[in-house]
Amino acid sequence: MMNLKVGILLAVSLFAVCSADSCSNNRCGTFDLNAYDCQCNGECIYHGNCCSDYSTLCDPDATCSGRTCYNGHDTGKPCQCNDYCVQYKDCCPDFPAACDGSNVVESCAGRCGPGTDTGASCQCNSYCLKYGDCCSDYSELCESGGGGTSTTNPGSGTSCSSVSVSDSEIVAVSYNLWSMDVNAAGPNDVTYDLQSSTTTGATNDAAPGPFFTYVNEAVFQRTTFQKLRAIQDNYIRKQGFTEDVTAQEEQENSDFLDAVLSTEIGQYLYEFLDSKNLAGCNGIEGFKQLLNVIWFGMYDRSAPDDTSGFEHSFVGEIKGSKVSGFHNWMYFYYEEQYGNFNYQGYISQQEPNMVGMRHTWYEAPKSMNGFTIGTSPEIELALYTLCYLTRPGSLCTINLSDEFGEAVERKIQTWTWGGEQAQGYPKYIASAYFLT
Repeated sequence: MMNLKVGILLAVSLFAVCSADSCSNNRCGTFDLNAYDCQCNGECIYHGNCCSDYSTLCDPDATCSGRTCYNGHDTGKPCQCNDYCVQYKDCCPDFPAACDGSNVVESCAGRCGPGTDTGASCQCNSYCLKYGDCCSDYSELCESGGGGTSTTNPGSGTSCSSVSVSDSEIVAVSYNLWSMDVNAAGPNDVTYDLQSSTTTGATNDAAPGPFFTYVNEAVFQRTTFQKLRAIQDNYIRKQGFTEDVTAQEEQENSDFLDAVLSTEIGQYLYEFLDSKNLAGCNGIEGFKQLLNVIWFGMYDRSAPDDTSGFEHSFVGEIKGSKVSGFHNWMYFYYEEQYGNFNYQGYISQQEPNMVGMRHTWYEAPKSMNGFTIGTSPEIELALYTLCYLTRPGSLCTINLSDEFGEAVERKIQTWTWGGEQAQGYPKYIASAYFLT
């Protein structure tokens, strides 16, 4: 077995500072991956690319100097010098030099979740049982019910109790998921024109031109975009008509979920939720079945089986004379191209590329809607699912990153359908969307 001290020093080398450049010349607070090998903004601690003089020139608190190593979490400091800073990616830049790893506690306290902690001699993820390297308290801390809820797998007869998920875990996991979105549109792939601002109570068209001015449609040839696009024409636009889900459409749903779960985002989401017994408790196929039920399960809004959480969120519906749902930017783009969607002005805008707006769809109005522009289908589904399974029917605080790599706090609202129970799983998703 690897010497513990050597192991943790190898692990924290991932967070080692860059020495090729400096934070001098007024670089504190700046971020430029093209011009510099190391950075001088607050996020360099998380990404492990702070310049060697970052703490000296930019943030005197970002150091282990003068602090007791492995002495718990210090909420008053921007970085940590404790046992778990490697796992949570918040070690101070000088952690490897200042702390020698001699006091590492081999425990799962605060460590239950996906991923391998290379700085520890024992693990606390769902695979440690397979590889025989679980910490001694893994079963007690990571597999116990912790006052959670019991979920049952359809057809299996098995059940497991969920483990509570802290707000800080949701923030950390959402930030990690966002950083994995390699299929997102690049900065030159999408341009849009906000034109004039408007209000939710207005009725005039404050934006005579289209919202999108350019989209590189090659982005939509990426697998998850293709699989999503194949599903978006499977639904009746108006509520009140029973949906006839064909075998082909069921296969398209399955293909989409397979594509999402094959991405790094899908795998990471599964591992985290599985570590909390929130992924169906029956392997990756059980998680896929869970996603299929909560997202694609049909339920009654205005008629028997006339809607699903997926249709509401990733496509949209017309309820009476107004638009309901409709939160996916790719569908927005195509519907605008076809002349079905009329952008009427923006209400809010915030990083990263989030726009709140007023619009019509087939002339039916929506006084306020929000979109994240350029995101991949897998990140949208993952973040919505993360929030729904950990904070169902409520506001969920997440962390994303802006164009400069800085963490930004955002919120997702999910709603559960209050009617039929989804076969022992959590209730069907009624809606999920970013608050913009």
